[in-house]
Amino acid sequence: MSISNGWSSSSIISDVLPEEEFEEVEEDELILSENDRLRCRVEELEKIVLAQRNEIVSCCICDFQLKYLSHQTFQLLLQSSTVDILRRVQNLEVQEKSRSPVSSGYNSLPRRISGSKSNYSVSPTPQPPSLPRHSTANSKSLYINGFNNSEDISPTPRRPPTRGSDMVNVSVGKSARGSPMRKWVSTHDMKDTERFRRLSTSSEASTSATTITMNPIVNSVRRLSTTHRQSSPSLLSLCSIISRSPSTSSILRKNNRACQFSTGNGNLPIFVSGKSVQVPVPTGYENIDPTADQDPPSLKATLKHVYSYRGKDVRSNIELLPTGELIFFSANLVILMNVTGDDRSQRIYHGHTCDVKCIALHPNKILVASGQSSCHSIEKALKTEHNSPVESPEELVKQLEMEHTEAHVRIWDTVKLTTLMILNGFDKGICHLAFSKTDSGNLLAVVDDSLKHTMSVWSWQKGKRDGEVKAANDIVFECKWHPTIRNLIVLYGKGHFSFFSYDPATGVLVKTTATFEGRDKPKTVLSLCFGADGQVVTGDSNGTISIWDPKTCKTIKQAHSVHPGGVYSLVLTKSGKLLSGGKDRMISEWDVNDLVRSRRPIELPDEKGFPRVILQSGSDLVIGTSSNSLLHGNPENPSNLTSLIEGDPGDLTCLVTCGSNKFITTSQCGTVRIWNHSEKKVEFSKKFMDSVECVDVDATQTHLLLGFAGGLWKVINVTKQQTVEERKEGTTAITAVKFTPTGGTFAVATKDPSLTIYRIDASKNLLIVSRIHHLPSPLIGIDFTTDSQYLRGQSTGAHLLFWSKTGEICDGNAVRDLKWASSKVKFGFETALVAHSSNGQLSAVSQIEGVAAVGMENGTIRIYQSPVTSVAAGFIELLGHGKLVKSVAFASKSQLFSCSPTDNSIFEWSLD
Repeated sequence: MSISNGWSSSSIISDVLPEEEFEEVEEDELILSENDRLRCRVEELEKIVLAQRNEIVSCCICDFQLKYLSHQTFQLLLQSSTVDILRRVQNLEVQEKSRSPVSSGYNSLPRRISGSKSNYSVSPTPQPPSLPRHSTANSKSLYINGFNNSEDISPTPRRPPTRGSDMVNVSVGKSARGSPMRKWVSTHDMKDTERFRRLSTSSEASTSATTITMNPIVNSVRRLSTTHRQSSPSLLSLCSIISRSPSTSSILRKNNRACQFSTGNGNLPIFVSGKSVQVPVPTGYENIDPTADQDPPSLKATLKHVYSYRGKDVRSNIELLPTGELIFFSANLVILMNVTGDDRSQRIYHGHTCDVKCIALHPNKILVASGQSSCHSIEKALKTEHNSPVESPEELVKQLEMEHTEAHVRIWDTVKLTTLMILNGFDKGICHLAFSKTDSGNLLAVVDDSLKHTMSVWSWQKGKRDGEVKAANDIVFECKWHPTIRNLIVLYGKGHFSFFSYDPATGVLVKTTATFEGRDKPKTVLSLCFGADGQVVTGDSNGTISIWDPKTCKTIKQAHSVHPGGVYSLVLTKSGKLLSGGKDRMISEWDVNDLVRSRRPIELPDEKGFPRVILQSGSDLVIGTSSNSLLHGNPENPSNLTSLIEGDPGDLTCLVTCGSNKFITTSQCGTVRIWNHSEKKVEFSKKFMDSVECVDVDATQTHLLLGFAGGLWKVINVTKQQTVEERKEGTTAITAVKFTPTGGTFAVATKDPSLTIYRIDASKNLLIVSRIHHLPSPLIGIDFTTDSQYLRGQSTGAHLLFWSKTGEICDGNAVRDLKWASSKVKFGFETALVAHSSNGQLSAVSQIEGVAAVGMENGTIRIYQSPVTSVAAGFIELLGHGKLVKSVAFASKSQLFSCSPTDNSIFEWSLD
């Protein structure tokens, strides 16, 4: 419990117990045992107060939420405990007055007493006055409201010293439960106390308004990019020293602190996560007004291509249309890719507002249902902050229909990519969908990600939930309607495998659990498909393929240990053969009747992972793997399997552009890929033994500089595909690497923290130019000037530092007019006001010809004019990523690339 010099608002007593509660109780052994401890504690507190007289000690309101006690009962209990504590403490003070010279004349309270919910504090004045002794009437006026008892209360409970005029109680937002929070703030450091009081009083209204505006329904995503003009904040909100509580703010927390150019030292002070950062302002921008308007760039942004696929943690994630288009999803998008011939064109459905987790194809092969997770948790905050103007009633209706941030299901048309129906009322997220087979897809089964793992059956054309049931106690992998038996649903997952019989008349779902016979029972069913005669075929964690009778729920035939590690995918081909894929990366073909292999297995390459889903496309196969890759080819010639999508099982760490038609990605699993975005394929791929944390390309576009998690860095010649130089800096990770714009000089920063500048001469000898130690915190971004003579760095502790190439520390004024060749430092003047207005929640920056792309931690990308000279600057917002955008990189002014590490999404944007 914190110490403060007065009552918190939660401890102010408005209702009291009857007067009998104040009768004096004889001293018991507990009070006597506490005597010495309290006296020593009072002496310690006196010394602390005298030594730290100027210390500001604040007390925050405790957030009480009682589920079973009424508000009045809670107040009575609080009053009783508070009065009892005051009475007992005063008894001790009276007894110790003659024995303790330090505590005499000062009624100190213990720092923590069991049973009390009140917060106390010690006055910071150098001579702490004693508590005034009130008369009986005065005591009642302090502690008793509504009672007119005139009997003496002995000993008299006394109130601690009240806060004087130098303390102001201001609002600091709301707690995680929604309760208001307030804070005592001293005005000693303020020049104008009355002005501060006005600002503090108004900040409560400002905070309330911010809380409302930060919780709107998400902005419409019917368009891929949206132009926003941030409303100019009032001077009051800019000058307010009270920011929103971090515990209640969303991912993109607004910063209400003042940001004003300082003419004295030529710096622009910005505030990031409560810290002040002095940003040098170039000549010509001395008179900027951070509150003025700035127009967004005159560009039109569209999503051109998606290079990623989500396959490592979901099942049934691909479907095939009769048109030859393959349906899959990545982040918030559902992609329709042409897989016939060499054409790899894409169409994209943009209806979802959070990451898509499952899809289902309707029996008519035209409609698709897709389910998403929720955007309402703190880690999945609302994407947009500002609403675009609505130009027509039709646009308003369409926008309202699209603004769904909770978990929901969308049924949409694959021809026009228009939404037909939205099903709501789910918790957390949707983990699987399935259309019924025997009634032309009139019913839709939905399994959510709630704690109950509820399965519901919908008449989706009416938007009506017909029935629901708790599906399982653990994770559900998949549910499927039986293709020939009416109203039968088969569901399996971690530790369960069940058959559900559905009654359309009553909406009742009856569960029948399937049981494995024998001793060697599997822990989990991993895959399922249906045979030609209606049998249910399953693959389990023991590597066993089983054939079940759906009427008796018992096994008919089994093939044991066909795939070591488990059978993860099963599919029945058009020829009646059964294909199985296992963790051994093998794809085998079986005769369904006797479970005998009919051909030699196909083995997938190690870097592709093992198959998780298999589809037949004519005579070819489409395979989705555990490494987020999509493969396509003929099983008769497995060596000709081609990659539709190249993925990684680990998180993506970096993306940089290389030349006019290439970009490079790295991942935590140690994979480095060079992509040709003109041909939409990978030209070079190499896997290292350690996680690649950072990467950079030299000016000639021929050498890569890689930094690894184990402290090793390497310079690789891309053309010759060989290592030029490597060195191990230590055992800590490399946090940032950067080439100079000219020559073979580069900088390497480690987590120690330290910074070393190297140079490779004409004889390929590695030379150390300078070494910088004792940095305040590890560097996460490094930029060189265009002449390669100076560099700047941004640290994890929000420090902006400058050096010469020889390692000498430079003042910001000395480099204010220099041109920087890159923008790895996010707090540079070009985007400093974006960092200020978002409270440092920008995660990546890239600039080119007066345009700046900023990746945000909530998954959005903003396109600004560069430099950004206003906290209210307008921007174009790009939606698609589900989570933090780790890298953004311009290939040209009309072409932008972005990647998100957690959902492994890679997007190519067109800016016209």
